[in-house]
Amino acid sequence: MADLEQLIQEGKGLSKKNLRLFGLKLSGSSVFGLFALLSTIIGSIYGGFLMYQKVESLANLDLGAISSQMAKTSAEVLRIEEHADAIKIELKKDMTDLRNSQWNLESKVDGKLQSVDTKLTSYDTKLDRFEIKVEKTKTDMEKRIQESLDNPLAN
Repeated sequence: MADLEQLIQEGKGLSKKNLRLFGLKLSGSSVFGLFALLSTIIGSIYGGFLMYQKVESLANLDLGAISSQMAKTSAEVLRIEEHADAIKIELKKDMTDLRNSQWNLESKVDGKLQSVDTKLTSYDTKLDRFEIKVEKTKTDMEKRIQESLDNPLAN
């Protein structure tokens, strides 16, 4: 335990001790302050160097090539836009043609349905008349048969 107390006593005394560096007397906090100052200066120099490299790389860009590439891209976008407009017009025309074809087909189907309906009505009427004639013929035949049976001369 005595050794630990001795180390603590020596450590307390370190803050009051001075260090000689290049003929200057420096305390512990001065050494840390000097280290912080040097690291700030070195970090700033390094950051400035990186910034210089970035500026140099931007200065070396070929703006003419970029501009010509942008002009090419713009021309291609316009060409594609023209094609899209042409396709749009053709699609509208096709849709109109399809709509007209649908209307024509519906008209034809309606006409055929009306024709079939008329024919069915006509057949119904004819069938009714035929049934009336058959019923009348049946009645007439039954009447004749009955008259023939009732006739005493028929035997």
